Amino acid sequence: MIASYKKYRPLPFWSWNEKLSVNDSLRQTKLMDEAGIGGYFMHARGGLQTEYMGDEWFRNVAACIDECNSRGMRPWAYDENGWPSGFGDGRVCRKGEKYQQKFLKLVNISEIATIPTDRILYKNENICIFYDINRFYVDLLDKEVVAAFIHEVYEPYFERFGNSFEGFFTDEPQLPLFNFPWSNVFPFEYKKRYGADILPLLPMLFINEDFGGVHFEDFRVNFWKMVTELFSESFAKQIGDWCRTRGLKLTGHLLLEEFPREQVRSCGACMPHYEYFDIPGVDWLGKRLYSNAAQHQVSSVAAQTGKKQILAETFAMCGHNISHDELKRNYEWLAVRGINLLCQHLEGYSMRGIRKRDYPPAMYYQQPWWADYKQFNDAMANLGYLLGEGKSDFDTLLIHNITSDWICFNRADNTYRGTHISAFDNALIGSCEILEKKHIPFHIGDEIMMERHGRVDGGKLIIGEMSYSTVIIPDHIRFLPNTERLLDEFKAQGGRIVSVFDIEPNNIIDNEKITYTRRRHEGFTLHYFVNSGESEEYAKINVGSFALELTSGEAEDFYGEYTFAPHESLVLIDNGTPHAQKPETKALIPLDIGGEWEIVHVSDNSLTLDFCDYYFDGVLQEKNGYVLNILPRANALERAVRVKCVFRAGIEHIPEKLCLGIETPEIFDIKINGKEVHKRDSGYFRDESIRLLDIAKYVKLGENEIELETTVLQSKETYERIKNSKIFESERNKLTYETEIEPIYLVGDFSVHFDGEIEPQDRNASFFDGRFTVSAPKKRITLDNIEKSGFPFFSGEMTVKKDFDLNDTSRILRFSPKGINAIRITVNGKPIKTLMWAPFTVDISEHMAIGKNTVELTLVNNLRNLMGPHHNTGGELFEVYPSSFFKEESPFSGDNSSRFTEKYCLVETGIL
Repeated sequence: MIASYKKYRPLPFWSWNEKLSVNDSLRQTKLMDEAGIGGYFMHARGGLQTEYMGDEWFRNVAACIDECNSRGMRPWAYDENGWPSGFGDGRVCRKGEKYQQKFLKLVNISEIATIPTDRILYKNENICIFYDINRFYVDLLDKEVVAAFIHEVYEPYFERFGNSFEGFFTDEPQLPLFNFPWSNVFPFEYKKRYGADILPLLPMLFINEDFGGVHFEDFRVNFWKMVTELFSESFAKQIGDWCRTRGLKLTGHLLLEEFPREQVRSCGACMPHYEYFDIPGVDWLGKRLYSNAAQHQVSSVAAQTGKKQILAETFAMCGHNISHDELKRNYEWLAVRGINLLCQHLEGYSMRGIRKRDYPPAMYYQQPWWADYKQFNDAMANLGYLLGEGKSDFDTLLIHNITSDWICFNRADNTYRGTHISAFDNALIGSCEILEKKHIPFHIGDEIMMERHGRVDGGKLIIGEMSYSTVIIPDHIRFLPNTERLLDEFKAQGGRIVSVFDIEPNNIIDNEKITYTRRRHEGFTLHYFVNSGESEEYAKINVGSFALELTSGEAEDFYGEYTFAPHESLVLIDNGTPHAQKPETKALIPLDIGGEWEIVHVSDNSLTLDFCDYYFDGVLQEKNGYVLNILPRANALERAVRVKCVFRAGIEHIPEKLCLGIETPEIFDIKINGKEVHKRDSGYFRDESIRLLDIAKYVKLGENEIELETTVLQSKETYERIKNSKIFESERNKLTYETEIEPIYLVGDFSVHFDGEIEPQDRNASFFDGRFTVSAPKKRITLDNIEKSGFPFFSGEMTVKKDFDLNDTSRILRFSPKGINAIRITVNGKPIKTLMWAPFTVDISEHMAIGKNTVELTLVNNLRNLMGPHHNTGGELFEVYPSSFFKEESPFSGDNSSRFTEKYCLVETGIL
């Protein structure tokens, strides 16, 4: 029924984080197309070794635009080197103080002598308020500054490529997060809007007291409304208008959209900005699911301004051990609240060095599950099409109460008359949750958007293209005068204003734990239900002619009731015909998949080595030290350092194939057991940067020493950027090292014997405290705890088979996967299905025979046990940052020694 339109196919961040090659860029584009990806954002990022926006950069952009267009894919530019957007790789910042980000500070009057006099804005006998600057970011409240950013980044793309590409992604433009914003334009803009001088009123931002005969509540509302309008008009509107007049689009997202109180300090308020995006978006990172307001905010503005597509940047920080079941859960948690275009974070051009720790998971060819990824992308594209092309004609409007957050916000205790700012966040988010439990589709009304597009007509409150008969008002301090006027008119014309607690529930489904939305299409209505919880949920549903299987788009019978597996969704199409009558079902017996299975095929096994003795210029620095300590220590010397690393590996069986996996082998002198290694390249392991060297002839039974020696030297610019990275993230986010030292890997046809203690941890993980040794390859295995059965660092595919003698064919396969991203099922030589998400069951009765049957399972896992993080005392983390991998201070972390352990945290791998 559904064509897999490339318009709704996922658009990942493609991290250009290495030396670019046109041939490799074209090869990687082909890989993405084959995996069902609809295009990409060409995103400069830390590790980039080609000049940003230089000739070679643009040669690669040109090749990718041509290749995408020839494939029906959609190429997009990303508008910054690193992030947050706006500083133009530093070129805008370097134009001078006018262009640099400014923020207010309040100090005691006794400190005034330390402050440049030309930055003092207010003083009295007690306090002084002045502005400081962030020389690594820009003043996005000033239109001239944003115009300079457009000139530095946007115009060079248009001059070269016109509108042959889709447009630009802008990422996390922001106000100064930890101080009140200031701009040179404020005195003029405040006077123009409110007829008053802003300077004598500034103390009211910090202090809950009236100044100059003005109530501090009034001033804060005026101040933040001005900030929000200036920011949205200066940045999003100016850039959006520039793009649209040239046939290009603007997409991207803001910062800290999840909670209104965070929006105040990042952008004033999110919703007024979204109007100026052609495809507005949000950021949703990590595995945790919380604050549902962010998705409703962006989807509401999209509906009110007539925009079909709504983007979410997703999956960063989830860690490599996120299953496709969890990926689907996280995306559908967003989709049922309005998101319909997926931007996966992150596809790395390379995983060499620091790149492999860039907010994992890797969502690219490096993952063992890449060959199965198209199934996921097909399903999400079909879902996006159904949601995006349908009409969300919701009748209920929830008024946003961010004005109350503006009033409470003072950077100190954030309270107003004893009420903390979080109370108003809770009121808004709580109202969203209650409406969801009552299955009432709704939009949120932002007050500035209502000033721009709001009116009352025929008893309906209208915002742009949407009209509402019911309005819900959450707890608040006050609204803007225009909002009060609209509500009075609405009520006078018979509009309904009701408490969220008193509104009647929608009886479309009888289980409040299932989230619901709908879309109107010509000839049918889409009803979409999502179980975002961890438990199985049964529900009776009063709509639906038939169900739709998302991957294939095929219709399936629907019987008016459904049992949702954890994380499972249900797409129903209602065209006016009744649903089917439920037939009698035959009892199916789960096939017993316990016991040993024969290993038919297995990818190369691996052993990660990340501790070594290391020397600087011949002097021992650490005995059995963590390898990621080496580079920060060497860089701190800011000179050339001759580094020697001695890794040790135990071997009790020498396999036919045994390789050393190492990055940039060409820069190292390599010896094993004192013998110089001939560096003949034997391909790569997982990422093309991890080259394989055949070392079978160099090793011996017992303990082996692998010695690497090189000179570590960074450029003067890199040493400077390392220092500056502590000041503001823009410097860190584009950091590139000329020399790196990383873990190494043993790779081949072996098993890994573990001798030591195993301590179970939360989230299906264990700490391994002991010694790993290369041993003879296993021929048989059980399907639970594969990581404890010879494959602790395994990353790949394992095919196993088992014979079953049956006198009854009524069988079902049922799995409980952990650390497994795909299960390919073959019965009696016939491929049956690939399972990637719930329900993890498949009826195999029609494929079985009386007597002997052979079942083959191919289990596909991920990079988690190979690449970690292995040594964080938190074990398997909810959120994985670059800092999660370090022990000692680096540009990517502080001192993590208290959270570091020499034990290895490995996650459970199996399907029982």
